[in-house]
Amino acid sequence: MKQIKPTKEFYALFDFMHEYFNRELFGNALKSVMITVTRKNSMGYYSPERWIKETKISSDEIAINPTYFNQFPLIEILQTMVHEMCHQWQQHYGKPSVNYHNKEFANKMTSIGLMPSDTGKEGGAKTGPTMADYPIESGLFIKAANKFTKEDKFKLLWFDRISSITNNTERNDLYNDLNLAPELLQISNNSTAAAIKPKPSKSKEKYICPACNINIWGKEDLNIICGDCGNNFEMIIK
Repeated sequence: MKQIKPTKEFYALFDFMHEYFNRELFGNALKSVMITVTRKNSMGYYSPERWIKETKISSDEIAINPTYFNQFPLIEILQTMVHEMCHQWQQHYGKPSVNYHNKEFANKMTSIGLMPSDTGKEGGAKTGPTMADYPIESGLFIKAANKFTKEDKFKLLWFDRISSITNNTERNDLYNDLNLAPELLQISNNSTAAAIKPKPSKSKEKYICPACNINIWGKEDLNIICGDCGNNFEMIIK
C-alpha cells in the first residue's frame, strides 16, 4: 500500500497552484514564493521578502488559511491565491501604497478577471484597507479556474476540520449564475466529515506585524492592519 504524505501533497498543490496561475494570468512574470499556512482571521496574505537563505537569496511569502476551506466553495481558495499574487505583482512591478488595495491593484485584479469589492459583492468599494473579490463573468480567472480542476493535483487538497467560521450562504450564492466547473462549487463539509468547532478562548492573544515586528494584544480573530506598512497583523499561535 502506497504511503500517504500529507505535507508533501498539501504544499505541492499550492506551489503548483502558484505556478499555474503565474503562467495563465501573469505571463510567468512572478517568482516562486514560500507557501505557508496561517490561522489568522483572513483567507490569506502576502508578505514581500519574508524569507532569506544564505543571506543573499530571499523569497516572498503567500499564506493560506485552511480553516476557510470547509466553509466556502473551493473556487475561493483559487481566488485567495490569485488575490495575493496580485499583491506580489504590484510589489515588484507596480507601486504599493499605504492604502494597500489602491487603484493600481484594483485595475490589475480586474484585468485578470477578479472584481475587487470590500463587501465581496457587486457594488462594493474597489479600494481600501480590506478587500474581498468575486469572479468576473467570462473573465480570464474563470477560464483558468475551470481548466485547473482538470489537473490531477487538484484532487490532493487536504481540509482542516477545525473551524469557527460560519458558512456564508449569501456569498456562496454569488457563484450560482457563473459558468463554473462543478468541482469549484463544492463545499467540503457537504461531502466529508463535519467540521469540528473549537472551544472559545477568553484570554487575550498576541499579534505581530510580519514586516515591522510590532506586537499588540487583543481578543482572538482580530483583523488588524499595520498603519506603517499595510501588512496584516498575525496572531501568534501558542
